[in-house]
Amino acid sequence: MDSIYPALSGALALEKRLEIISNNVANVNTTGFKRSLAIFSGLDGDRQPGSSMPPVAFETFDRVVYDYSSGPMRQTDAPLDLAIEGDGFFGVQTPEGVRYTRNGHFKMDDQGRIITSQGFPVLGGGGPITLPLGRVLVDSDGRISVAESESNGQRTEIDVLPVMVTQDPSGLVPVGESLFKASDGTAMSPAEGQILQGSLEGSNVNPVEEMVSMIQVLRLYEAAQKTINTADEAAAKASTEVGKVG
Repeated sequence: MDSIYPALSGALALEKRLEIISNNVANVNTTGFKRSLAIFSGLDGDRQPGSSMPPVAFETFDRVVYDYSSGPMRQTDAPLDLAIEGDGFFGVQTPEGVRYTRNGHFKMDDQGRIITSQGFPVLGGGGPITLPLGRVLVDSDGRISVAESESNGQRTEIDVLPVMVTQDPSGLVPVGESLFKASDGTAMSPAEGQILQGSLEGSNVNPVEEMVSMIQVLRLYEAAQKTINTADEAAAKASTEVGKVG
């Protein structure tokens, strides 16, 4: 078995890992971003006849998993900046269907609807949430009410912003811009959640850890390249020597 192939499989796996780490680093300041991790699996090659050495192992990319742990909370005091303490997602309506996000940096459009930064309506108990003019108040259970003014303490409850959860987070598929899609068979249901008004959840990426991982991957990649070059030179030399025999 050519010794170059195990090293090559390792180098390709390291390239994929570097791509994922780079994406994490690029989103260190993205509100509600969840870092991703690469999972690899080993594939054993054939054992050489009569050899006591273990079979050569190949490394292959398996899948990407996501770390859904909470990021740090940042107080903004903006009434439509909302964060979730604990598990769960906000539901939003997109042209492709319902999607889920932890990015609670919302605003109001000219129709009075609460929307995301991309312009997608945020979903309440019965569909997109539309608010009248006034001071918006959101309690920890997601109940949305509006007061006519700062001086008028009387509130009118408008809707409820549910926190959507799933028992199988692996069924959530990222679709970009901090949005996730629930794959077929993945049930999303409302649950009690702790919503913080006037706060945003930051990215859960630890930049120091990611940079350390990036340095380690680059060093391993350099080592794999040297192994590939050495194997290639050895093969070329062997080919030349064989050509001289006879």
